[in-house]
Amino acid sequence: MKPVRVSLIAATAVAGGLVVGPASAQSIEAFYKGKVMNLYVGSAPGGGYDTYGRAVARHIADHVPGKPSIVVKNMPGASGLRLAGYMYNAANKSGIEIAGIHNTAVVDQLLGSKVQFDARKFNWLGSANQLTSTCVSRASTGITTVQQAMEKELLVGATGSSSSSTQLVAAFMNSLTGTKFKIIKGYPSTSSVFLAMERGEVGGLCGIGWDSLRAQVLAEIKAGKIVILVQTGTEKNPDLKDVPLVLDLARNDADRTVLEFLVARQYMGRPYVAPPSTPADRVAALRAAFMATMNDPGFKATAKKSRVPLSPITGQQVTDHVNKLFAMPKSIIDRANAATQVNPAAIAEAKLAWKTAKGATIGGVKKRKLQFTDGSRKVTADLSGTSIMVKGKKAKRSALKAGMVCDVTYLGDGDAAGKVTCN
Repeated sequence: MKPVRVSLIAATAVAGGLVVGPASAQSIEAFYKGKVMNLYVGSAPGGGYDTYGRAVARHIADHVPGKPSIVVKNMPGASGLRLAGYMYNAANKSGIEIAGIHNTAVVDQLLGSKVQFDARKFNWLGSANQLTSTCVSRASTGITTVQQAMEKELLVGATGSSSSSTQLVAAFMNSLTGTKFKIIKGYPSTSSVFLAMERGEVGGLCGIGWDSLRAQVLAEIKAGKIVILVQTGTEKNPDLKDVPLVLDLARNDADRTVLEFLVARQYMGRPYVAPPSTPADRVAALRAAFMATMNDPGFKATAKKSRVPLSPITGQQVTDHVNKLFAMPKSIIDRANAATQVNPAAIAEAKLAWKTAKGATIGGVKKRKLQFTDGSRKVTADLSGTSIMVKGKKAKRSALKAGMVCDVTYLGDGDAAGKVTCN
C-alpha cells in the first residue's frame, strides 16, 4: 500500500500547486540507475545518422537521471522505415529505448508509403541539426552548375529504396525545376557512390546532407574535383552562400509551394524519438537530457571532431513541426507525391561489379574497414552492412582477426564488402 500512498500524496500536492519535482526526479533516477539503454540508428555503421547517433550516445547518459549505460544498435532497412516501424510497434516503451530515425519518416507517411507507424504519435525528443541537403557532380563531367544539369543528362548514384533521399531529391528536382538527373540506384552507401564517381560509373549524387558531404569529401570539394550544384532546404546555409537554393529554382509559385513542403522535413534533420506510450515523466527527462547534451561542451567537441554541424531544436519544436506538416492541404500533398514519382526512363539499376577474393588473409579491422589480401594486393573494404559468417554462424566484425583466412566479396578497394565467410 505504501506506493499507493505516495502516489496519492503526489497527486494531492500537484492539485494544490505544491512543488513535487524532487520526488519525481528521484523516481526517474531510480528507474534509470544501473540500466542499459539502447539507442538505435536506422542505417548501417558509417554515414550521417550513425555519426550523430554515436556522438549522442557517448554523452547523453551524463544527462539522464541515474546515468544509465548507452549501447548503440544499428537497424538499417528500407531507408529508415524498418527502425521507425520497430520503434512504433515493438520497442520497449518504458523509456529504455530511443532512436535516431530518418527525417524522411513523416514525408514517407504523408506521401502514402507503406509505413507501420503514425509519426504524430512518436515522442519526439529533439533534433541535433537542421539539415541542408545537396546535389553534387564531379567536375570532370563538365556539368558544374545546376543550369547545366537542366540542359544535359547527369547520371546520379542512389542508395536504398525509392524513399531514400538520394532518389527522392533527384526525382523532385527533375519534376519541379527541370533538371535532367538519371538515377542509377542500388549502391550500398553514399561512400560507394563517391567511389563510383571516381570510376566514372556515375557523375553525381543528390540528397546527401551538407554534414555528411563535409565529413566524407571535403578535401575533394576544396580541390574543385566535386562541385555542389544546388542546396535543398528552407533557407540558404551560411556555409553555402554561393550555391543556389532549390526554392529559387521553382518555375512558378505553385511549384515553389510544393518544394517548400518537400524540404520542410529538413528542419528536423537528425531527429530522435522515444516510442508512443512512454511515460510522460520519462519523456520529459529524456527531452531535457537531449537538449543538455546538445549544449554539453564535450558533445560539441565530439561533433566538431566528427565534422558534423549542430543546430539543435527541442522535442516540442519537432512535435509542432510534424503537426504542421500533417495539416498541409491535401492538394499540395498530392502534388508533392506526383513530383516524387520517377519516370521509368530516368532510372536504372546500378551494374555492381562484385568480386570475390578466395582464401584472403585478414590483416585486421580498423574503423569498420577490413584489411585483407586479394592475391598479392593489399586492399580494404567497408564493413558497413556486411554479412559476416564465421564457422557457419553469423558474426560481428569484431570476430574478424588478423591471420584468419576468409572469402571476401567486395566492390573494389575501399568500397563495400558484401559478404565475408571464414571457415
